[in-house]
Amino acid sequence: MGAIKALDGRYAYANPGFCDRLGLSLDAVAGRTVADLFEGDLAESYARQDEQVRSGGPALRGFLELIVRADGSLGWYVTSKAPIPHGDEPCVGIAVLSIDLHSQMASSHAGLATALAAVRSDVARPWRLSELATIAGLSTKQLQRLCRGTLGLPPQQVIQRMRLEEAVRMATSTNATFGEIAAECGFYDQASFTRQFRKVLGVTPGAYRTRAHARPRSTRSARTPR
Repeated sequence: MGAIKALDGRYAYANPGFCDRLGLSLDAVAGRTVADLFEGDLAESYARQDEQVRSGGPALRGFLELIVRADGSLGWYVTSKAPIPHGDEPCVGIAVLSIDLHSQMASSHAGLATALAAVRSDVARPWRLSELATIAGLSTKQLQRLCRGTLGLPPQQVIQRMRLEEAVRMATSTNATFGEIAAECGFYDQASFTRQFRKVLGVTPGAYRTRAHARPRSTRSARTPR
């Protein structure tokens, strides 16, 4: 997925993948801001990233995020943002690129993909780095380097994202309480779970569940990634 934003934060261009994520046409995206297209904390997070790039701070590279698609399903994407220079101006806009994590790792990082699949199959387990390295067929240092280089996060933070992925599935497909979900997904307690959920997805677990249940059945995803 790719997009270009003007300095005022308005989208000047969005490719079909980006538009599909939102369930909107290019005409509906152009000229709008993240506040128009995304909700609450998520919009604020994207706006902070843009300001970092626009103000001359470091480009955003390899940021791992769980993206909620228009139909409510989830996708893992590695996002990068960089300034667009022109002549003497160091930044006249912002270029955004998000790559589907599964397609990125499928061919070149099979060991890491295998380790992450193991985590996904048992997210509540207190995984040790040495265990994951063995599954990946790598040394612990190699796994750490590959995880940071590919996903921009250390292994333990990636595990937290995997736990959130399972928590979203449970929140939208079961009647489990959020305390039960927190325990089933390996979070320390419900408060910790709620903080992490809101930080990554921009809304509380309760708000996410309410919105998911309010969607017309015809637009809900029949398969939530696991």
